[in-house]
Amino acid sequence: MVVQARPTFVREHMGFAHFIARRILVDKDRQDRLSRPIVLIAVLGIVIGMAVMILTVGISTGFQREVRAKVTGAGSHIEIVPLGGGDTRDSERMTIEQPFYPWLDTVPGVARISVFALKPGIVETENEIEGVVVKGLGADHDWTFLRRHLVRGGILPIPDTAGMASALISNWLAKRLRQGTGDTVTIYLVRDSDEPRARKFLVRGIYETGIEKIDQQLVFVDIAHIQRFAQWGLRAEMSVYDTVSPKGIRIEGHAFGGVPPYEYEWPGTALKGRGPHWISTSTDTTITLVTHDIRGTIPDTAWIRIAPGMHAPGQRDILTRTLANITRGGSGGSYGAYCGGFEVALNDHRDLMAMDDLIYNEFLDPDQRTITALQRFPEIFTWLDLLDTNVVVVIVLMVVVAIINMTSALLIIILERTNMIGTLKALGTGNGTIRRIFLIDAAYILGIGIILGDILGIGLAMLQKGFGIVRLPVESYYVDTVPVALDPLPIALLNAGTLLVCVLALMIPSMLVTRIAPARAVRFA
Repeated sequence: MVVQARPTFVREHMGFAHFIARRILVDKDRQDRLSRPIVLIAVLGIVIGMAVMILTVGISTGFQREVRAKVTGAGSHIEIVPLGGGDTRDSERMTIEQPFYPWLDTVPGVARISVFALKPGIVETENEIEGVVVKGLGADHDWTFLRRHLVRGGILPIPDTAGMASALISNWLAKRLRQGTGDTVTIYLVRDSDEPRARKFLVRGIYETGIEKIDQQLVFVDIAHIQRFAQWGLRAEMSVYDTVSPKGIRIEGHAFGGVPPYEYEWPGTALKGRGPHWISTSTDTTITLVTHDIRGTIPDTAWIRIAPGMHAPGQRDILTRTLANITRGGSGGSYGAYCGGFEVALNDHRDLMAMDDLIYNEFLDPDQRTITALQRFPEIFTWLDLLDTNVVVVIVLMVVVAIINMTSALLIIILERTNMIGTLKALGTGNGTIRRIFLIDAAYILGIGIILGDILGIGLAMLQKGFGIVRLPVESYYVDTVPVALDPLPIALLNAGTLLVCVLALMIPSMLVTRIAPARAVRFA
């Protein structure tokens, strides 16, 4: 019987505390109680505090997401580059054919991988010049980010082979150069110690990210323009001379790109070296040239096909160019086999360090390394980390203010109910039960304030998110409006944490009921 009676007693005990607590809150018999304005002030403080905390967390999260998305959208979370590449504005070459490409995007956590290349340059118009970094992008690039931040025009066509070469420039640069879509700009590309070489580009589109380091530097082009300009690969060509000679047709090998001196191979023939060489034949003949350089660049191949033509008098066994059909061809160069590096985008930025270690240790050769977004933009990510500190400070201050308000309200309620406390003690009610009554009162008041604060904070956040009421200078904050991210989990944790911390903190002032003597309290009832 004792074991069964105990739960019933506890339930009745708890029900009694809730009953008295609700009676105190809804007591309408005495409208002149001092506690009423104090409670209203406490509730108002909690409402404002909760709204401020929700907005602080939402704005901080929104800033971090927007800025991270911009930093990694125009680049990536991780770059894979050659170990010797020390200049972040000028890529060293590496072969596209790598053990990790293109299947690295099948690794859990990796969203995509794409090729890129960088070269420093100078943009020139009739009246202005500006230093830039020309970034080449491949067909595997994800254009979602740049398409979302286009101000005018469109994205680049890749491969960019129709008409004049195209470029995508920033709105900042377009204003500086006084150029718009459809205009032509001249970009001088810089390669090692060579003289800058001019190339005209048609402005295909204009973008704006708000990130100074991106908008004031990057010009986007097809990576093929960088590959050819940098001469990363080799290109083999054969010249056929028009000279008519009893020796036959005169041919000579040529090589471009790579690092001279070059080596020339003529497979299937006894020819050696560059030439010139004389070819005499009366049948269909194909001559192939393979070029190499001292750096181990991927070789390139060119060929000519000689078909018999009409025989000239006295030259029945001699084939010349004027009396033959000559077809030429080749692979077009090995430039396309090289890039400046690989951009790796992740599904979650929080995996950045772990994925960086995984890629570096498991997939890269000793002559390759990784560069993370944290290393490319340290000042931006340091600023984003400071936002977390600001959020913690604001939450702590708001919770402290709520505790102070609730402590004042609870003490006033306890002092007003001194007679009730004395009566309850005289009837045998313990201090613990009486403290529980007032803590339940405090929890009800906190709950009302938290709910109203949620409504106010979420409502203001939705207004800002939908209409962008509060605007910012993009050159200072990287965004033109205050971004807000509303996630249910942080709001729920704020609610539960505020309620729990405040109720626990109120246990100390609730101990005042233990100091109230029943005899003295009842005497003045």
